[in-house]
Amino acid sequence: MRGSIRTVVLFVVIVLIVAAVFLVPLLRSPCHGFAGPGVTAADLPPGPPKPGNLRIATWNIRNFPGESRPQYPDLGFLRKTNPCDLEAVLRGLRTEVLGVEEIRKPGALRKLLREVRPSQRFREVFTRSGGQWGQHVGIAWDQRHLRLVEGPVEVRTVALSDKLRPALAVYLRSTRDHGVDFSVVQVHLRAGPRGYEQRLEQYRRLARWLPSWIARMGDTDVVVQGDFNTTGPRGGTLADELAAADRIFAKAGFRRLANASGCSEYWEGPGPRDGVQQPSLLDQVYVSGFEELDQAVKLKAWLHCARYGCRPFVSRPGHEDGTFWDVSDHCPLTYEVRDVDLDEVSIPCAR
Repeated sequence: MRGSIRTVVLFVVIVLIVAAVFLVPLLRSPCHGFAGPGVTAADLPPGPPKPGNLRIATWNIRNFPGESRPQYPDLGFLRKTNPCDLEAVLRGLRTEVLGVEEIRKPGALRKLLREVRPSQRFREVFTRSGGQWGQHVGIAWDQRHLRLVEGPVEVRTVALSDKLRPALAVYLRSTRDHGVDFSVVQVHLRAGPRGYEQRLEQYRRLARWLPSWIARMGDTDVVVQGDFNTTGPRGGTLADELAAADRIFAKAGFRRLANASGCSEYWEGPGPRDGVQQPSLLDQVYVSGFEELDQAVKLKAWLHCARYGCRPFVSRPGHEDGTFWDVSDHCPLTYEVRDVDLDEVSIPCAR
């Protein structure tokens, strides 16, 4: 009898050990159940910034960290964010400055950055208002390389109404002697062809606000970046809208950086949902001054934009693309500036 009891006990112990080995990791893993191939090295910048450079990125992280709305069976993406793929991206971008949009839980992103990149001392700021859908705009920077001089300032005039999102501005200075200093203005503008006229007004308001900010900072080095939602007007083209935006920003002394990849986002296209995702160019970067911009390092888009070379691809249930499916429809953009102050003209500070 005692032998039988020992056998049963031993069997139960073995079962519990096997269960612990195989089930506990699944229960603990935040990534269990997510589909897709994930993130590969080819989807990300090939290495750290060039020696002496700082890398800047802008990225719309689609409704981070996901939504509670039900999943449509024919939707080409998942409404929840895959935390493991997102961690891999944030780790692999290796940026000193990261501008973001569609952050529904700023505290969650702040926590994630600290967990993913503990060697960096990130500080993050976000807009108080996220517009109608609670999509906050944010800017993060590595305090080992940059310190905050001014801001954060919400540019509420850009929002037009409580339904839209304000821009966010900061002025940063290198921690190095004679290092670079510059402003970052992060935006998330009105979406869609129907929002074209409102976007034009947002461009005009930004262009009117920027000179006062430049005078206040005493520095013409400014980057305006983010999700401009440049779809073109109804019945028009992307080129039409870019030409209009370029004219407006040129009056304030800004020029648009060319996107060497050719796209920054994918969507279902104008037809029925068939899982074929079409490239678009919604995210833009405009700069003023910035002699420190490294012209040899082109503005590029990563993840699925790089994976498919800005060509159409398929993502649908049963045939999921990794990062489009469960991270974001947008691709992060990166470019670099030299960490040295090359300003030749100093504007008197208006403060």
